[in-house]
Amino acid sequence: MAARRPSPLSASRGASGRARRRALGLGQIAVALACVFALSLEWPTIRDFVLAIDHGEVFFADFVNHYYPTVAESLRSGAPAGGFFYPAGFAALLSPLALFGPASAKIAWAVVQLACLAFAAIVLVREAAPARPALAIVGTALTMTSVPVLHNLKWGQVSLPILAATGGAFVLYARKRRPNAIAALLGVAAGIKGYPVVFVAWLVARRDARLALRALGACAIALVVLPAIVMGPSHALFFQRVSTGAVMGASDGVLRDFNSQYAPAVIGRHLGGWDATPADVRAYASLASMAAIVAIAALVALVARSTATSIAAHRDALAFVLIACSIPFWLRTSWSHYFVHLPMAQILVTGMLAERGRWRDMAMIVLLVAPSVFLSNVAGLFATKGWWYYANAGSLFAANGLTLLALAGVVVDAHVSASLSNLLLSRKVRRATMRS
Repeated sequence: MAARRPSPLSASRGASGRARRRALGLGQIAVALACVFALSLEWPTIRDFVLAIDHGEVFFADFVNHYYPTVAESLRSGAPAGGFFYPAGFAALLSPLALFGPASAKIAWAVVQLACLAFAAIVLVREAAPARPALAIVGTALTMTSVPVLHNLKWGQVSLPILAATGGAFVLYARKRRPNAIAALLGVAAGIKGYPVVFVAWLVARRDARLALRALGACAIALVVLPAIVMGPSHALFFQRVSTGAVMGASDGVLRDFNSQYAPAVIGRHLGGWDATPADVRAYASLASMAAIVAIAALVALVARSTATSIAAHRDALAFVLIACSIPFWLRTSWSHYFVHLPMAQILVTGMLAERGRWRDMAMIVLLVAPSVFLSNVAGLFATKGWWYYANAGSLFAANGLTLLALAGVVVDAHVSASLSNLLLSRKVRRATMRS
């Protein structure tokens, strides 16, 4: 039987859709370049940029001081460089860079960073606002001028690669495509830092046991099998013990670091510092963080099962940003670059609120989303005396919290409205049945 040809009308619609996506992509690229130009007016040199974002004068300092030195030596005999607080899997993933000299390796890492930034600034914000091209373009501008993104670029950190890998996995999952690629992307993200394995929880919430097991298997390959192959089993175990010991040794110091946006640490800084904060206040802050985690988990479960149309249309994107927003409540480091998800989250919730268009939705945009955008953007940084004051005040923790409140409001309201509508409809049907 001959294959059925698409009708001229459907072919025309397909071509029109591709043309619109191409035009939107070009618009996003133009806006991204305009943002780079605008930032260059404030910071004419890379050194100006580096000094304005955080302490230290070295561009890509974490790559230069920790990542590359770790892999430059033989991974079959060397130990992690000082400050390498990562799984052995990350060293194994970086091992091809040992083939390059320091300058060439830095360029290669820059290419990775720029590719991940392009994916976040173009694809992820477009997925957050699929029917609102103007909002997607705003999302591109927010991403390019986001303090967490710039912080990641200053240090040459891993939050952008993690965002690209986990975000890409969720985009594919929403499109119901390439389960092996989804598992591989989640495995790469977990191999980089460990904690992204938490995103597999969404597959569990969706009762997709087969893909969840596949993703966990990919995480195990990245964290255990790959290091054993690259380093040898015994040395991989030694390497991981040294790295884990370094992380544990620094865990208390993180609570006293002005850059940490971990909830109890931020509260402690506003009370005179972690050591000056009374023990009972620290305990209450930890309990409040646990309560926030439980609330976010409940929201994720609600998103997974709700039949509300507005939730179903954005189900996977909502889950992704909710899980990402939970990080400062359970991860002690929670450095500024951990919040690279905020532009996507802000665009997603703004689009959902604008779609409903009620006065209270507009009020949420003004009272919650707009302040979150300001605090997480260079505009918020410029409004302070400098990076130390900006970070020490917990600006990004506050921005994340405001976005989280807006997301919670959208999810709960949509689910309750849909549930009440279904209840009223079922009652009408029951009454009609009884009358007949």
